[in-house]
Amino acid sequence: MTALDALLDATRALGATMAYREARWQAELLLAHALGVSHTHALARLDETIAPEISARYTANVARRAQHEPLAYILGRREFYRLDFIVDRRVLIPRFETETLVELALNVARKITLPTIVDVGTGSGAIALTLAHHLLDARVIALDLSRDALDVARMNAARLNLESRVAFLESDLLARFTGAFDVLVANLPYIPRERFARLPREVRAFEPRLALDGGADGLDVFRRLLAQIEMRAARNAVAFLEISEEQGSAALEAVGRILPQCVATLHHDLEGLARVVEIQMREA
Repeated sequence: MTALDALLDATRALGATMAYREARWQAELLLAHALGVSHTHALARLDETIAPEISARYTANVARRAQHEPLAYILGRREFYRLDFIVDRRVLIPRFETETLVELALNVARKITLPTIVDVGTGSGAIALTLAHHLLDARVIALDLSRDALDVARMNAARLNLESRVAFLESDLLARFTGAFDVLVANLPYIPRERFARLPREVRAFEPRLALDGGADGLDVFRRLLAQIEMRAARNAVAFLEISEEQGSAALEAVGRILPQCVATLHHDLEGLARVVEIQMREA
């Protein structure tokens, strides 16, 4: 079997669950993964015969994708903010919209000398490690309740040569963080529980529920963190919390009630959807 034969078979198999163009693109990425080469190099080798073990691995991975397993988990990686991260079923797959939170945090942190940055619920470490990569003088602490997630985050730190730049701590929100932050970032679970069953299968069946389920209205964890922020904030600290696009008003109301002395601002992502709540701490 040539690589082209295998690619055409894979495209047909994936075409049953998605549009042809997307099926072809994903089949090409899975072929490159099976061959252990770049996408460009895989396309240059379509006339070559592929070894039986490679063909078997490719077929198995295509079958996984046809069963809606996320492509990122099969490939074992996901690009975020132009960096490459290891991902597997222990962590949420980084999303493009979260880059809005990173941009906001970078803009603020660059104006602070030796900033202390805390990433709450770090997961794969994508946010914390991206900030550390771009802020050479920052002290970054990444927190997560999941020991498995922290293992993945540490692997990413090693892969990006950032092990000495980011400290990892198992913690329920800020419970075990004892310092003071200048900038706090968090992409917390924010899916309302009643909506969970309606999520796409590749999300609800494969990604960790702990990183998704935000309680009755999706803001349970958000409110818990708000109640902890003030005691761990440095003077004039800023927090950036990601939310779902329909939660803007409710999130601002929660900030106003729990942190009435703070100034809250709602930011939108590149699609114009409410995405990040900025909280500027103020002295009482």
